[in-house]
Amino acid sequence: MLGVIDHPDSFRKLHRGAVPLVGGLAILAPATLIGIFLSLIEGGVSSHWVIVPCATVLFVMGMMDDRAHLPPPIRLSVSLVMFSLAIILAPELALARLDFGGRLFIELAPMLGALLTIISLVGFQYAFNMSDGADGIASGMAVIWGMFFYIGSTGVLSWISLLMVAGGLVFLIFNMRRWIFLGDSGAYGMSAVMGLLGLCIAAQPGSSMTNMQLVGLFLLPVVDCLRLIVTRIRAGRAPFSPDREHLHHHLLRWQVSPMRTAFIYWMMVLIPNSAGLLVGGLEGFLLTLVLTLLSYRAVMIASVKTANLSAG
Repeated sequence: MLGVIDHPDSFRKLHRGAVPLVGGLAILAPATLIGIFLSLIEGGVSSHWVIVPCATVLFVMGMMDDRAHLPPPIRLSVSLVMFSLAIILAPELALARLDFGGRLFIELAPMLGALLTIISLVGFQYAFNMSDGADGIASGMAVIWGMFFYIGSTGVLSWISLLMVAGGLVFLIFNMRRWIFLGDSGAYGMSAVMGLLGLCIAAQPGSSMTNMQLVGLFLLPVVDCLRLIVTRIRAGRAPFSPDREHLHHHLLRWQVSPMRTAFIYWMMVLIPNSAGLLVGGLEGFLLTLVLTLLSYRAVMIASVKTANLSAG
């Protein structure tokens, strides 16, 4: 009835049969409704209120994209407008400094900080959407991020983080059996929630999470997105044109099993960030950065070797 069904195309979409693209609705609707109820109990107006309208509009845009494949300029424009409105309505979410922890930070001019925040949110949204190409990867990352958010936050933000973890875990049970997919609606909606929720937590008084730790959490899909954009442009193609060169495609060629692929992807997020959190400060961020890049490079090398052996 909604027209949001994913059909295989024998190129990028290799699943069997039609699969509903309503996983985002299954995760976001309960988390949003319960989160609003908890916020009303807590009382007061907080910056996290901007998450609901922003995520809702982007979710609807994603559902329209699932139905009719909206042109990239329209999707980009809507994302820019919604994230800009979010920063205007909650200016405390804009980056005032790059905070590495341990009293080490780099001050930013207000306009530069706001612009950098909006660009980062839009870029993260596209990176998250591009990572959603193999069972469990994107939702599993969201579960990991939600656990870090829960550890680093207090009050209603910690409960919202926990709700995202619970919803993601339930979704994974069905997603790993290919009974349901996130779809663009889920990818756009969840990335908006995760990006804005992370900024809310980093700006929350008493939070143990800095905005540079947030960068470390989101680093892996962003690195993959940037690599794909560069390689596509160098090949004379549109930066967001489809192909089978994402990180999860390389993992699938190496590991073959979707379950092993998802597990390795999750570990590439969990281990570097856990190590960085334990070390803390600038050293912790650099450790997360180095471990993420090394693991990324190792997967690329292993994938190429596997492909060469198969060709030989």
